[in-house]
Amino acid sequence: MAIRDSVDLSEDQQAQHDTLRAFLTDQLSSAELRGALEGEPGYLPELHAEMAGQLGLSGWTIPEEFGGLGKSQVEACAIHVELGRALYPGPFLPSSVAAGALLATGHREACERWLPQLAAGTVAGTVAAADEAGYWAPGPGGVRADYGTGGWRLSGRRWYVAAAHAAGILVVPAVTESGLAMFLAETGSPSLDISRQLDLDLTRRISIITFEAVPAVLLTRDATAALARAEREFLIGTAAEAAGGIGWCLDASLAYVREQGESERLGGSFEAVAAFCVDMLADLENVAAAARYAAAATDVGAADAQKAAHAAALQAGDSYRRTAVAAIGLFGDIGFTKEHDAQLYYRRAWSAERLSGGPQAHRDALAAQLSQAGPANRGPRRGRISSGRSAAPAGRPARQARRPIGRRRRCSGPSGNRHPPPRRAWSP
Repeated sequence: MAIRDSVDLSEDQQAQHDTLRAFLTDQLSSAELRGALEGEPGYLPELHAEMAGQLGLSGWTIPEEFGGLGKSQVEACAIHVELGRALYPGPFLPSSVAAGALLATGHREACERWLPQLAAGTVAGTVAAADEAGYWAPGPGGVRADYGTGGWRLSGRRWYVAAAHAAGILVVPAVTESGLAMFLAETGSPSLDISRQLDLDLTRRISIITFEAVPAVLLTRDATAALARAEREFLIGTAAEAAGGIGWCLDASLAYVREQGESERLGGSFEAVAAFCVDMLADLENVAAAARYAAAATDVGAADAQKAAHAAALQAGDSYRRTAVAAIGLFGDIGFTKEHDAQLYYRRAWSAERLSGGPQAHRDALAAQLSQAGPANRGPRRGRISSGRSAAPAGRPARQARRPIGRRRRCSGPSGNRHPPPRRAWSP
């Protein structure tokens, strides 16, 4: 199947997407979300169990032979869009990433034991792979595995582990004498310490994990494929969540504009606000398209799947952060209060951009992949998703859809200033 044939959702898949949005709108109001964030474990276990049981979200991409639904990454991408739109705080994304990594190792016994529990939602999982800078790569400060009496033991520390406080199992890359291997550890071990890592995001709990001779199961002696899959699916999931967050910012901004009309509370002229909303819509379409392309490339096993995932995450991080800041500027004074939901999206945008090493990590990964490809193999870029615009006729340059990068507005509001604009009346 070609990438272009697997990007779009079918009618049934779109119906599933709409069902989840309606469910989250009905079951997770702003007040309920904030109430869950203030308590333990930071989400609503009853709601999470209902979504896992009735909607099957916990086993969305787990094969049917292990109790899951066997959905594609494109279908999972659509689900993560809705979870990101609602700022869902439960561990669906980290559990899905852990399941994918476990499958990639090919360890049959571990898959038969843990995947049905992950699919049912009775156990949550996560991947502990990031170093102190957020990079998913082995380094001097990584986890080391040693074999001795009683089996394998893990020692070291990992940062930026999502939902570790709620996880029952950890999938951990660790260095052995023969190279980087992949292990599975249970969080109940007394020699494993999970401490919450301070983070801007209030809707996703991040932890630091310290291993002190923690018992572990060797899944595979070569962690390359499993780690690449885990990182790829994590990047696609966070990019899709960013698209959902941008969608909320756009809808909330439009609703606020309709409510205020020509009120002096609205910062910016009609033309400036309109341009601001158009830019936000463009960001939404571009981020969603990049995430879907990366998911489709993964589904068909395309050679550029890893590169597409990094590119999607890089674009999503910048667009989400810019959109959230600009939306706050549009809302004016109320947007800067902690009671306004825009603040939660702002925090998620900044945090999500840095969870996997930040923009520089993605640029480094893309540069490394391009250098490996070599000049002779690069050729023209392929597989790009059409924006719906027709190509320019021969002999006439294509019309530029957006501002040149050098003139692009770097602002937090529609006025064009780098700081939120003062409140003023609409211009005629």
